[in-house]
Amino acid sequence: MSPDGPAPLTVAQALREGAARLGSSGVPDPREEAAWLLCSLLGTDRGGLIVRREQRLPVAAAATYEIWIARRAGREPAQHIVGTQEFFGLEFVVDRRVLIPRPETEGLLEAALALDVEPGALVADLGTGSGCLAVTLAVRRPDLRVLAIDRSGAALEVARVNALRHGVAARVELVQAAFAERPPGDWHARASLVLSNPPYVSEAEWAGLEPEVRDHDPREALVAGPTGLEAFREVVPLAAWLARPAGHLLLELGRGQAGTVSELLTYSGWAMVAIRPDMQGIPRVLVARRGSVGD
Repeated sequence: MSPDGPAPLTVAQALREGAARLGSSGVPDPREEAAWLLCSLLGTDRGGLIVRREQRLPVAAAATYEIWIARRAGREPAQHIVGTQEFFGLEFVVDRRVLIPRPETEGLLEAALALDVEPGALVADLGTGSGCLAVTLAVRRPDLRVLAIDRSGAALEVARVNALRHGVAARVELVQAAFAERPPGDWHARASLVLSNPPYVSEAEWAGLEPEVRDHDPREALVAGPTGLEAFREVVPLAAWLARPAGHLLLELGRGQAGTVSELLTYSGWAMVAIRPDMQGIPRVLVARRGSVGD
């Protein structure tokens, strides 16, 4: 042992000890989580950890890693600790102000990119949160303009950071408005595509969520109300008001919600096109087409 204290851990030792601590705290996939934190800290990937496995961590890095592991052991999401989350190949800034983008939501982007949306068209993202949908679509389709709406001014601050980060701020207009409101501006019947990942968790389901979600994600971004369907009853009429004739609507759904939401769309003048399952086979993305301009 050095007279100044124990020698810093090697990368392999740090990974092993970090995974053990996370595992004892009940964190799922503890080795994967420990590796992700270490990769983020060192600016490398898993291959880089293998190459550097016998190298000792710098003192400052070792101290930071210990803090990060302690925070993750307390069930704080790793995305909040490192401050970013990858979505559809892009890195997004995230914190407690916004919902952490989920892999399931990438299905909305896949469905949107599969549509033949004309160049120069307007796309509306209802409940933009971090801006992951609006910004990614603007990046992948530089010929589109995007209207990104959220009722939370704090969430829009994060979305603005992400739009600037990816160089699309000039084509993504951020507007603060609730689903039940018509956003200020001349948007009526102008959107060729409306997409939304609205809150769809019921109040009863909220209590059973993992602590990473229940204690750290903004509740209003997840919980719709007693049934979990309340937000759809506001999103669908707003989408009808925004959409052009023959425009499309894409919605992310929760488990078991496809039938009820499909009925709601039919009553509001939308024609069902498809319901796309996620990787677990759960009906996740609903695709509808507008038959007439909303009131």
